[in-house]
Amino acid sequence: MPNHRVGVVAPITALLVFALASTTGAQGEPSRFVVEARGGVNVPTFDIKDAVDPGPSAGAGLGVQLTRRLWLFADADAGFHSGADLVGGLEGPDVNVYHVIGKLGYEILSPETSKLSVILNAGGGALIFDVDGADANTYPAVNVGAKIAYQVSPRFALLLSPQGDVAFTDEDKVGTDNAWVWPFTAGLRIGF
Repeated sequence: MPNHRVGVVAPITALLVFALASTTGAQGEPSRFVVEARGGVNVPTFDIKDAVDPGPSAGAGLGVQLTRRLWLFADADAGFHSGADLVGGLEGPDVNVYHVIGKLGYEILSPETSKLSVILNAGGGALIFDVDGADANTYPAVNVGAKIAYQVSPRFALLLSPQGDVAFTDEDKVGTDNAWVWPFTAGLRIGF
């Protein structure tokens, strides 16, 4: 069985190296880094909802402010889904879905002018479907979403992170060629 931790760590490491290489601006000013911790629910929609139910979610992220409005994020989320009820009173297998996404964000509302920060984001990465009793499969994915933060202090914020992830899956293994799973999470953001 392949080691899927390597598949999760490699994209985040690459994004972090890129972020660290981009930490100084033209005038040598340091960029702003953030760390996020989130929890919530992952909601499957369209065809994949016939196979799994919504489930709890946990996630973490790293971000670096590249310019006044542009951000780079590396996010990882894990959703824990029970199998959906099938015909004949049977229940499908449980599925853990791991989201590993790199994304660019554009800040449309800044904490410089308000206690709120709103960042619209889009990116790509992979979703790993770990089906109970079967091999895990990794598929390319795209992402769109937002990060809405309320600044409690200059370094601490409360965070809402509605995201939409679409994996381009193998229909024979997952039951659809595009699995839509939406992590809706809330949490904390710490800046440094």
